[in-house]
Amino acid sequence: MKELKFKIVSMGCKVNYYETEALASFLRSKGFVQVEKDEPADLSIVNSCAVTEEASRKSKQVMRRLISESKDGVAIMMGCLSQIEPDSLKSIDGLNVILGSSRKGRVLDCFNEYLENRKQIVDVSHEIFKSEYDNFTVEHFESHTRAFLKVEDGCDKFCTYCVIPFARGNVRSKPLDLAVKEARELVNNGHKEIVITGIHTGAYGKEWGLTLYDLIKELEKIDGLLRIRISSIEINQLTDDIINLAKNGNKLVHHFHIPLQAASVNVLKAMNRHYTLEYFMERVKEIRELLPDVSITTDYIVGFPTESDEDFKESVENLKIIKFDTIHTFPYSLRKGTKAALMPQVDPKVKKERCKVILDLSKEGYKDLVERNIGKIHECIFEEYKEGYVYGHTSNYIYCKAEGAYKDLNKLVKVKIDEYDDKFALATILE
Repeated sequence: MKELKFKIVSMGCKVNYYETEALASFLRSKGFVQVEKDEPADLSIVNSCAVTEEASRKSKQVMRRLISESKDGVAIMMGCLSQIEPDSLKSIDGLNVILGSSRKGRVLDCFNEYLENRKQIVDVSHEIFKSEYDNFTVEHFESHTRAFLKVEDGCDKFCTYCVIPFARGNVRSKPLDLAVKEARELVNNGHKEIVITGIHTGAYGKEWGLTLYDLIKELEKIDGLLRIRISSIEINQLTDDIINLAKNGNKLVHHFHIPLQAASVNVLKAMNRHYTLEYFMERVKEIRELLPDVSITTDYIVGFPTESDEDFKESVENLKIIKFDTIHTFPYSLRKGTKAALMPQVDPKVKKERCKVILDLSKEGYKDLVERNIGKIHECIFEEYKEGYVYGHTSNYIYCKAEGAYKDLNKLVKVKIDEYDDKFALATILE
């Protein structure tokens, strides 16, 4: 019997990456062999992203490349872009299967169905807001020291710039016992750090009267698990219980990624974010009082529709007050089907100029984070070894580079921060 080969590409967020890894693991268990870029495959899959028009364009571009590399294979586009724009994908020459967000588990069935009938398959649910939680699990991540644990899907907040609720559907969560079981398997298979992830992670368990805090408490009991990290959490879901768990426990890291998206009162309101700027700033202050060594990073959209020069100046001043340790900055990208797409747009050149200002603030913030930790001792998990150096992160997400060996990877190692060197904190491993 012929050995079947597959290749799969994940676009966009950590949730997509998790689902892609889960599907790849499933296909390997069914006898498929995963191949790398440029090698022909019997099955080519893109797990698409649709968060912006640019993300959609790139997903299509990657799909066309995979089709050209495997002209005799079966090509499948699945995920967010397939869910919201199936009609725009039907005309892609060589695209055989289009699967919506809630249909990813049907990849193998559709592969076999297409081989039998040779007719394009389009399977997209029109009741995405009634979706059940998928049954994806991952036991091991091939290319990462840290493991991702998807525990939630969907979002019900409907920010004016965001199409994801329409692509992912309602908030739904992985049962607590299954999440803990999967985490335990990941640890048994060598992962020492778990990153809890979801589309709206802080909403975990709401349908059962549970909270993210309840899940983290259970994960902390797993022997061999050294670190727990939350990939992203909204400010109004980062409770004192979670902060105190980081302060008094020894596994939840002292780093929180909290998306702000705008630091202007007017723009934040236009985005339909579910907090005020005043609340966000006061809450960050409270978190730092409870956890003095915490690192706080954020996502930030520059050039959102209606953002005036005065709005941007206000944003810069407020960002200087908040003092994020890193700002992941994105120029606003129009997304058809959202309310923001109908608002007055900001000139692309202006967006580019403003983006540079925020990127400079981010670089200053990270430099300050490293410099205020010079001379301090941290525990670091090194994730990569290259040419006599090891690279990894402290609990509060300082990216360290130190002279080391392969034996230093994937365990807690004490280091002393020596100096700041652009993207790295140069560190010394303490014996």
